[in-house]
Parts: sequence; C-alpha cells; structure tokens
Amino acid sequence: MEIGHSMRDGCIVVRLAGQINLFTASQVQRALLKDLAERPYGIICDLTGVESIDPVCATVFSTVANHPSTDWPATSFLLCGARSAVAEVLERAVVPRFLPLCDTVEEALDRVAARPPHLRDELSLAATATAPAAARLYVRDVLRYWRLALPGDEVIYVAELLADELVTNAVVHARTRLRLRLELRGDLLHLAVRDGSSRLLRPVPDDPEPEGGLGLRLVERLATAWGVRRHPDGKTVWCSLRLWRQPGPPPGSAVGE
Repeated sequence: MEIGHSMRDGCIVVRLAGQINLFTASQVQRALLKDLAERPYGIICDLTGVESIDPVCATVFSTVANHPSTDWPATSFLLCGARSAVAEVLERAVVPRFLPLCDTVEEALDRVAARPPHLRDELSLAATATAPAAARLYVRDVLRYWRLALPGDEVIYVAELLADELVTNAVVHARTRLRLRLELRGDLLHLAVRDGSSRLLRPVPDDPEPEGGLGLRLVERLATAWGVRRHPDGKTVWCSLRLWRQPGPPPGSAVGE
C-alpha cells in the first residue's frame, strides 16, 4: 500500500494506491488518524489508485471518522475517486451514508469549503468578573473557525456584544456557574446562556441608573429575536442573530417562558 500526502486549500489530500486488505487496513487507519491530529480544515482520501478493497476492511474509513479525535467541531473527512468495484464495496458497507463519496478531489474540496448547515459549541464559565471577556474571546475564535468572518467581521462583532451582555447579566444577577452555547442553523446564529437562578429579568426603559435589565435592552436592539426559558434548576436567556439581514426596520423581540 502506497500512501501519499499533499496540501490543497488548507486540506490534506491522502492518495492511496494498491489494495486495502487485512494486512494494509491498519496502515491506512494509522496514517489517517495521524493526519486528523493536525486539525486541518479537511482530509480528502483519494481512492483513485485503490485497486480493490476487502469487504471486511471497508469500515476502516468509518472507524476513522468516528474516532474520538474527530469529535465536533470536526475536520471534514471525505472520500473521492473510487473505482466502480471499490465504490460498490463501500456502498454495501453503507460507508457513503456516513462519509461523503465524491467523484473528484475538486468536488471534495468544494464540499469542504461549503459551511455545514448546523454547527454547535458550548463553553462553561464561572460567575467571575473575567467571564464576559472570556465569552467574547470564545465567540470570536469559534465564529472565525466557522468562517463567519467572511466577507467581514461585523457578524462576529455583534455576536461578541450579545454574548458579553448575556454573560454579564448571568454573572451579576444569577451568580451561579453558567454555560454559553453557540449554534448555527441556516442563516441564524443562536446564542444562549444557561444559569442556575430562576430570577427573570425584563428590559427596562433607558434609565441612567437602572436596577437591572439594561443589558437586555441592548440585546433587544441588536438581536433578531430573544427570549427567556425557565428550567426546574434555573433559566436560559437566548437570542438569535440573522447573518444576512434584509433592509428594513429594526428587528423586534419575543420573550417567552
């Protein structure tokens, strides 16, 4: 088994040549796991040179894709260029159900470049004075990883402000450990902070010395929608931000329990 490596557009292209059988499958698996450890944008396994694959070994690619080192946020892992006989074996092993099987390396690169429709990440924070700053840095890093900085940083800047206000609100008024969650679904970015306090805050009219809720007033102005959800052990304050806004009046808000 010959295994070659090259870089294209931030992805590692692994070219396999020869036969994948009981003697070579472990070699392929070790090589792919080593590449995954480098955390590239994607790994494309080019099967053009693979002459045959033992049906018993067809799951080697699924094994790599499900390895703990590929836990979300994951490096994209795709297969391409499989000969018809090899593709048939992979299909019988239902590998394409879990791993995209593309015709060419170029098609696979296009799939890697396309942002997945659903992404999610979460950060646990203590109720300390540094939590809002940590939340801003976390949001910036995650959204850049998701490539939401293109064509500009406006979305990231607004998301940082929203995260700062939600976390500050939890630190000041809940004073419990909290979790900040980011979730991308389609063109909506969702931010949510869950804490251990049942106390619900409402936005207050603009007041130079309000008792609380001023941060939620800013959330109401910046977000497409926002709300509060009760839990037996606390609450979640959430908001949504549309990534591609249409011209029109400022967005409204929605509050629910």
